[in-house]
This record gives sequence, C-alpha cells and structure tokens, in this order.
Amino acid sequence: MLEDVDVLFGLPVDGLPVAYPHALRDYSGVHYLHMLQRLTCFQLAEETALSGVSRLQLMPVRQHLAAMDAEITDGSPAKDIDRHTRLLLLLMFGGVLFLNTSGNLVSLRFLHHMEQLDDLPSYSWGAAFLGYLYRQICWACITLPDFYRCYR
Repeated sequence: MLEDVDVLFGLPVDGLPVAYPHALRDYSGVHYLHMLQRLTCFQLAEETALSGVSRLQLMPVRQHLAAMDAEITDGSPAKDIDRHTRLLLLLMFGGVLFLNTSGNLVSLRFLHHMEQLDDLPSYSWGAAFLGYLYRQICWACITLPDFYRCYR
C-alpha cells in the first residue's frame, strides 16, 4: 500500500514520522492562531472560523489566498513566498490529504511541521496519509448502523 501512495500521490514514504510534538499537546485555539499568524501573516477576521481547539475553516484561507495571489510575483521576497506556500499547504492538507467529514476544516496541528519548509520532504507524508486513511475507514465502520457495518 505504501508503494501505491508513493506512485499515486507522489508522497515520500520513507523518512521521519509525521508526529505531533509532546510540547504542543496543551496548545489551545489561541496558541494555534498566534502560530498561524507568525508563520503566514494570516489573521482571522472572525474567531468563529476556528472549530474546536485546533481546526480552522478552509474558506477564510481560500479567500485570503485569492486576495494575496496577485501580490506574489517573480520579484516577491522569499518571506512572502514562504507565507503563501504555508497557506497553500494548509489547503492541501485540509482539502486533499487529510479530509474530515465536513470537508472544510484543516487541523492546525500541521503548523509546527511548516516552521522550516526545507524540512518538509524529510517526513514520511505517504505513511501519514495512509495511516489517516485507515483510521478514517475504521472510524466510519465503527459509527455506521449495524446493517451497514464493515465486516472482516
């Protein structure tokens, strides 16, 4: 299955595990919003776009990127391009790789992996994606009514 993820998605399957640092386990929504602003200069207009402790609605990010898109040119400073890249990665994580049931939220727990963009290829994103996919399939089987339940 890992080879399939590598071929179909082009995600690296070898490398560092995509893990959540123990030091961030006590982070709350405010902490994540500060980290988001520091890494991307993106600030929410409304705190209601934050869902729970660590998830963000994707629509404000999309709107911000659309407004910011014209500002990114060949002559843009590297810092601006990095900020834009981090927001695009959040969209990719929440809208493609690590979808939730609503399809419009992204976990801000990925932000700490975006501190150093050059380190991203060293992580095993393919293994993380496959693990998440299996977890979601199992969760769907557990929460289905008995007559739809998944059996081995």
